[in-house]
Amino acid sequence: MSAPHTARRASNAANNDEEQLQDSTQVTTPLLSHLSVPEMNQASIEYDPTQQQRPLLPFSSSATIADLESEADPLNVETIKGEAIGLVKSALPIVVSTMSQLLIMIPMMAAVGRFGTIALASMNLVSIYAGLGGIAPLSGMAMALDSLCSQAFTAAKNKRLLGIYLQRVLLLFVFLEAAIYPIWWNATTIYKLIGIPDEVAETTGRILRLYFFGIALLFTYECLKSYLFAQGIRRFAVLSQAICLPVGWLSIWLLLVNESTSIGILGVPCVITIVSICFNIFALVFIARFDGYQCWSGWSRSAFTHLMPILKLGLAGSAISFVESLSLHMIDLGVLFLDAPTMAAQAILSVILTGTWVMGTGTAIAACNRVGHLLGASMANRARLVVYITLGISLSTFVALSSVLIVNRYSLADIFTKDSEVATILSAHVPWAAVSGAIQGVNMSLSGILRGQGRQLLIARIRTVSFISFAVPISAVTVAVFHWGLSGLWFGYLVSLVINLCAQLYFISTTQWSLEIERCHSRVNNAMLAASLEDNPEEEDEDII
Repeated sequence: MSAPHTARRASNAANNDEEQLQDSTQVTTPLLSHLSVPEMNQASIEYDPTQQQRPLLPFSSSATIADLESEADPLNVETIKGEAIGLVKSALPIVVSTMSQLLIMIPMMAAVGRFGTIALASMNLVSIYAGLGGIAPLSGMAMALDSLCSQAFTAAKNKRLLGIYLQRVLLLFVFLEAAIYPIWWNATTIYKLIGIPDEVAETTGRILRLYFFGIALLFTYECLKSYLFAQGIRRFAVLSQAICLPVGWLSIWLLLVNESTSIGILGVPCVITIVSICFNIFALVFIARFDGYQCWSGWSRSAFTHLMPILKLGLAGSAISFVESLSLHMIDLGVLFLDAPTMAAQAILSVILTGTWVMGTGTAIAACNRVGHLLGASMANRARLVVYITLGISLSTFVALSSVLIVNRYSLADIFTKDSEVATILSAHVPWAAVSGAIQGVNMSLSGILRGQGRQLLIARIRTVSFISFAVPISAVTVAVFHWGLSGLWFGYLVSLVINLCAQLYFISTTQWSLEIERCHSRVNNAMLAASLEDNPEEEDEDII
């Protein structure tokens, strides 16, 4: 064979190898380098590996797609630092978004206080009713979207699957809301049956009939956030606060504070509804005009198929939220059998507890998305690293925060109340709330890791067992037998949190990551088949309507 012919064959083979390598980057899971997600073509939805836009998978600048697929990128100090910084940057906008909700609730509750004790008592019942009968079932669907969208974003060949997931969850929302609204409509009757005074029950019922729509719209916004967070788009969460918070404050002033325009206690659900509408409009405009539209292909009939996997994850998530809400309200319900100063102190302790562990929401969602992305990218070693980093960040953050609260517990008591008896009870129990909030914050971060794996059912079982088997009986014994009072209620709650923490640590430490990767890809592939997106990702879906 002649030398030119041999050289030509070698050149052709090299070209074929190069074409196969390029094809493999399109057919296999699109993995990204240097903490970036390639910009998607609006007409194609397929990734262009040469373009990078959003920080999702932080790797060293020298890593290539082949390195990432084989996990050849070493886990050195630079990699660990990049993962930690990336996780913090991902969590901060979510924490800001969550904490800013308090900037609406605090002035609103201050305005409600002007309407008297009946209004305040009604709002307390509204919070319990909404938490158990609305927030718990609806938040489970948003949790399912966190898991599914994050895994699909790196595992699916066609990123329109994220839009299909969003449509399916919104569809399930409609059915779920239609099922639970009659319960909200008849809240007055339910509260009267359990012995609540008629005036308080009637006021609560009127609020809940309107409050429902604000909660429903708020969780629609949560779904839009999950859809965007899974794509690595988080800046909108901070931008939305800058626009929607002033709208909320203006609504509070007009509907609750200003005597000439106030509509009384019914202004509360109206404020929540107005703010929720504002958040939804901002998110929709952001997706349509700025970013996030790449994973949306229009309304599709595929949204009506393959609903069972989402429903299973959603119901498990609803069980998680229900048990968490019930365990938090267990202390509030328990103090009803104690004296008035203890009840007043517990009201303040609940605020401290919420303010402590709410920071764990950001870490949980960031860890959930991060683990989901890595499972979709078949990167087991990097997912293990995220577990260690998440645990380290959570422990350091919440230990420091709880320490500050414990050291300044006497100052906190003076800030919240001038009643010496209430202040004494409060300062004695701040350590309980601080430690419980810290452990709950770490628990939420670990739950985010398990949610990233799609193991909501496991979390629900852990929560249920720890609450029923430990929190309730221990609290009952310490209060009724040992007469520990408020400390006994907090002790039972704290023990259940510790059991919860140990169980989650055990299951995470024994995770078979290769098996979770297989489950992730199986879940995504089945969803692609059901959505008719598997044949040619570049063609328009025939079911688009």
